[in-house]
Amino acid sequence: MQPSAHLSKDFDADLLGVRAQVLEAGGIVEYQIRYAIEALRTGDRALVTRVIADERQVNQMERDIDEACTNLIARRAPAASDLRFIMMVYKSITDLERVGDEAKKIALIAREVRLNERITPGFPEIRIVAALVIDMLRRALDALARLEAEDAPE
Repeated sequence: MQPSAHLSKDFDADLLGVRAQVLEAGGIVEYQIRYAIEALRTGDRALVTRVIADERQVNQMERDIDEACTNLIARRAPAASDLRFIMMVYKSITDLERVGDEAKKIALIAREVRLNERITPGFPEIRIVAALVIDMLRRALDALARLEAEDAPE
């Protein structure tokens, strides 16, 4: 699904802008997952703090992208593939924000585990699952970057 050129270059720029914002948010979320898992492994409080700060940033990005999508629909009245793209962006950023929330929960658990000096059971399994999640996220973001739906993970 390659975007078609529009008569309005501003519309094209707006669509590219929201796509870039989603990709940026996706990159932040990917690092949230990485940092949360590393904090779980090492007890690094700076990583916990970073995940929490990034979660706030992703929340704000979700609100900004949601508003941009709403404005695009209201101002441009997109049809067909453009409307599907905007709806996909809206759904994607909502899911990314949720993944960021889960990364924050993992980071908070990491802080609690280390404060109580408890051993993390099943850590090798957690790392395997985290690697799968990161791979799926990366493939989905790559598909968005190339606008190729068939490349997105199922």
